Amino acid sequence: MCREENSVTRVVDDGRAYGRQEGEWDPDLVETGPGTRSGELLRRYWHPIARAEEATTLPREVRLLGEDLILFRNGRGEVGLMEPRCCHRGTTLYHGKVEEVGIRCPYHGWLFGTDGSCLDQPCEPDRGRNRTRYRQPWYPVEEYHGLIFAYLGPAEKQPAFSRYQIFEDVTDEEEIVIVEHFAFGGPTEAPCNWFQTHENAMDPYHVFVLHSTLNEPQFDPRLREWPEIDWQGHEWGVTSTQDRKLEDGVTLHRITEVRMPTIRVVPTPTLSVLGPTNNLSWAAPIDDMNTKVYCMVRKRVDSEIQGLPVYGGQKSWFELSDKEHQLYPGDFETQVGQGAITRHSTERLSSSDRGVSMVRRQFKEQVQVVADGGDPTGVSFDGSDAPLALIAGNYVVDSKTDLTQIPLLSLKSIS
Repeated sequence: MCREENSVTRVVDDGRAYGRQEGEWDPDLVETGPGTRSGELLRRYWHPIARAEEATTLPREVRLLGEDLILFRNGRGEVGLMEPRCCHRGTTLYHGKVEEVGIRCPYHGWLFGTDGSCLDQPCEPDRGRNRTRYRQPWYPVEEYHGLIFAYLGPAEKQPAFSRYQIFEDVTDEEEIVIVEHFAFGGPTEAPCNWFQTHENAMDPYHVFVLHSTLNEPQFDPRLREWPEIDWQGHEWGVTSTQDRKLEDGVTLHRITEVRMPTIRVVPTPTLSVLGPTNNLSWAAPIDDMNTKVYCMVRKRVDSEIQGLPVYGGQKSWFELSDKEHQLYPGDFETQVGQGAITRHSTERLSSSDRGVSMVRRQFKEQVQVVADGGDPTGVSFDGSDAPLALIAGNYVVDSKTDLTQIPLLSLKSIS
């Protein structure tokens, strides 16, 4: 559109797409590979890499932070995680033979323990009189309630493995399970950058629209009520409170949290669990364009966890047709729908995105801390630390409730 003013043509932007730039992503938020700034931050923490039952005597290919690795469990039950390329002549250990103490290369028989030590060289004199000179590149692992975690960072900066209070002191009537549903509805592996999944937990307004009012409610109908929302910043992450006025003068006080670097704690949206949360999730970066979500849940042995029925409560995510996915989107569709890596430079963040901005800002601050040679927040080198206490949950309160008894409200907001 043009306007003539004193024979001078002035172009007025009417918003059409012609000539628009594609935009760029912020590398300090999305890059995961070795040597990248954000990748080096991520390598200072433990990350889930597989379910415990996936580590067997048959080598398994796995990928984390852009690195291809081989996972196995030796005859003693010990888990090994190594580079696939044998340090001898470079063939893959994917075809290796797992033995009592380690994995044997199929090419010339070099045997490696789970710590990469070379234990046998059958083609060498004395079965490898100099074998201690060689070591297969490896990474340390920890098993925790059915998940295998890996640390891919520098040895001198390896932190103690964190445990969580909600998974302690499990009774005989309870169990801890790993849920195979993306946000309780959809595949756990998503073809998009991990941060798109992670920051969603600090976007509570999307619950009111996407999950509650766009179509029939995907979650508890009480989440259709307009929430009063606030965010709080902490040294270890960001929290959000959402208050909804319900009937009979009570308030649904809902708390969600994200913790550095990839943890999100979202209490069950079905409101089937009131009080402190019984679950937490990790958004494990497979690489820059793929994410695996692991959700750990504490539940009663006699209860079941199922993916949320969508499309009018009649079908699971996996039963929907392409048209039904289009008409009834959820977290998977909207997060993957941003593209493999969202273009941050084209976004127009507004007041409702305050929590997302806080999460991004804190992550980038910690990227700089590591780049400057420091230790990021949330890591401890003391293995005797008490299990971490989470504060997320669903709370139904009335006007007489002392909200300061809910842990979050006694924490100082620094947002």
